[in-house]
Amino acid sequence: MDIKFLGIWSSNIVKTQRNISFVLDNKIVFDFGPHALESLLDFGIDPTKITTLLITHMHLDHYAGIAELLWYRSIHKAKNTLLVLGPKGIKNNTHKLMGTLKTPDNWYREQIDTNTDYIEDKGADFIQVFHANHIVPDNGYRIDYKGKTIFYSGDTAYSGNVVKGAMDVDILLHEMTYSDKDRRIADFWHHSTYSDTIKVFRESNAKKLIPVHLSNSSNALALNISKKMKNVIYPPKVLKL
Repeated sequence: MDIKFLGIWSSNIVKTQRNISFVLDNKIVFDFGPHALESLLDFGIDPTKITTLLITHMHLDHYAGIAELLWYRSIHKAKNTLLVLGPKGIKNNTHKLMGTLKTPDNWYREQIDTNTDYIEDKGADFIQVFHANHIVPDNGYRIDYKGKTIFYSGDTAYSGNVVKGAMDVDILLHEMTYSDKDRRIADFWHHSTYSDTIKVFRESNAKKLIPVHLSNSSNALALNISKKMKNVIYPPKVLKL
């Protein structure tokens, strides 16, 4: 199994970075913001072969690229069905998004909707959902896959439920948007600071931490802790497990 990172950044985007998104074995994708499709192509991954898309929440930087993916799959005649997991309402919201982008009705009904299934606010097979603590509904995902366990928080302030979902996993991917000096704005948006992320890591007893959803205020911290702690991986690009 390998993990490829399409991006690791938050909505506080800067040059050369892309929003958080990653892929397991070239077929299971977590979150899909703007330019995630381009990142797939840069890795040489065929978007028509993606089988499962897990959306933590429906903010722009985690979700808006779904329209590009659905258009691409239709244009290139994807033969498989794409399973989309997300918070309650994601199917209806995606339908509205495609309509807002003037997707032709017949094309959408006959070539996109028929090849897309949705599971709302619950897991499937090897995937469990643990609700995080964000300003909108956010699904953290625990994945038991090929003998390894992974937990991805999505966007969240410190959450005991996230600790529960991440308990004893091999890899914890947890947002670390802000430094501790930005506590006030982090609390307003229900994001995590450096200390929040480390707290979840320690309380969950996860084996390794990958800090994601970064900004300029947390990027240097992520680099520093990866140098001091062997069980912190940053910056990630491709991991083989």
